[in-house]
Amino acid sequence: MTAFAIVPETGAHDTAIETLHAEAFGPGRFARAAFRVREAGSHDPALSFVAVEAESDRLVGSVRLTWIETAGTGCRGLLLGPLAVMEELKGKGVGKALLRNAVDAGHASGAPYILLVGDKPYYEPFGFKTVPAGQVRMPGPVDPARLLVCAFDPRATQRIGGDVRWCGSGQTAGQPV
Repeated sequence: MTAFAIVPETGAHDTAIETLHAEAFGPGRFARAAFRVREAGSHDPALSFVAVEAESDRLVGSVRLTWIETAGTGCRGLLLGPLAVMEELKGKGVGKALLRNAVDAGHASGAPYILLVGDKPYYEPFGFKTVPAGQVRMPGPVDPARLLVCAFDPRATQRIGGDVRWCGSGQTAGQPV
């Protein structure tokens, strides 16, 4: 197994991350609903991480968190993704290590929740549950069973609602949920 380290994302990783995303998701990534949210503004580099091989410093995975809010309630939180790992290292723990780091950073940031579009069996062990159907709308089609939330504040699941949109950077600590 390849030894790797999880480190904060920096601008030096941009080209390698874009290459990884192109290989992992192809040109269709630009049409995905979560990408449509992220195209309104940048992810939060302070809450984004990469996995690098210990021996070579080669980037082998990436995860990003982006500040969002739901238009119906103004409840701010984070959107996770994309989470990408080099094909030859899938199933080796890289993605789960990146995910754990992102969830921990999201919680520490004061965000009341993290939203994502993904496979429930993969994300459920990290605290993600299905958003009630129709409660949240992404800017494009999403299978309702794949719209997941990890609520750090139990009130957040009831408060999020409406259209998901990018809302810039900043912490929510101290802000009512």
